[in-house]
Amino acid sequence: MSIESALPDVQSESKHPARPEVLAGIDRVKIRIVLPDQRQIPATLSVVARVPRGSRGVHMSRLYRNLAPDGQALRLTDLSERTLEVARSQETSQLEVSLAWEDLLERTAPMTGSAGFHPYRVQMRASWDPTGGVRLRTRLESAAMLACPCSKALSGDLGFHNQRGILQAEVEGDQSSRLGSLVEILDQAASNRVHPVLRREDEKEVIDVLSRTDSFRFVEDAASRLLDLLEAAGHPAPSVHVRSLESIHAHDAVAWAGERGRELSEGVPVR
Repeated sequence: MSIESALPDVQSESKHPARPEVLAGIDRVKIRIVLPDQRQIPATLSVVARVPRGSRGVHMSRLYRNLAPDGQALRLTDLSERTLEVARSQETSQLEVSLAWEDLLERTAPMTGSAGFHPYRVQMRASWDPTGGVRLRTRLESAAMLACPCSKALSGDLGFHNQRGILQAEVEGDQSSRLGSLVEILDQAASNRVHPVLRREDEKEVIDVLSRTDSFRFVEDAASRLLDLLEAAGHPAPSVHVRSLESIHAHDAVAWAGERGRELSEGVPVR
């Protein structure tokens, strides 16, 4: 709904224009989004635009109104179109939109079938500029097991130590309908998946399968394998980051690859 106003448009003042490199917008806005399976879940929205040349600022309310008008839920399938509408309303030369959310996968233990829920985090980014149009990227973050090859080699049959790894991948396009398969790829890149519920029989199987499959992996191994798996699944030029929350060292071990691999280390910003 458009309402004409006689009130001053201070953002468009030309007496005190912002420098041309300034971007500004809104952050940590809570909205609802509609997933491809038609579920509605809460998400965190961030939108920034380059201040139009000769203007003092960005029209902040337009950012929200165009992406979530009248409090409506934003369909992910409409994100490209809405991003373009926002860019036009701002008369800007650059726009960045980010949606971040957390979701759950049901997961069963390998032997007893005990069920629970595994959390994972998603960020969808839409970038716009006049020459390239709207470009979408999907980023996924999930926990998995990393079993140390060095520990295994040193201890022989006596045992080895495991860490929980945080694996992140960013790929081109809207992958919101393929998130389950992407979580599976992250699991395959690690030593094993993590489980919400494990009984003793399950714990034994989780450990025994490491030796049967020789899936002991450093963060470097996991990052390389993750790249291979993503490319084999049809995702060109992915960016990845792997973090091992070390169990016997007072530090984390990290590895990354790809254009934005190092940026991913900050984590998906669900707040």
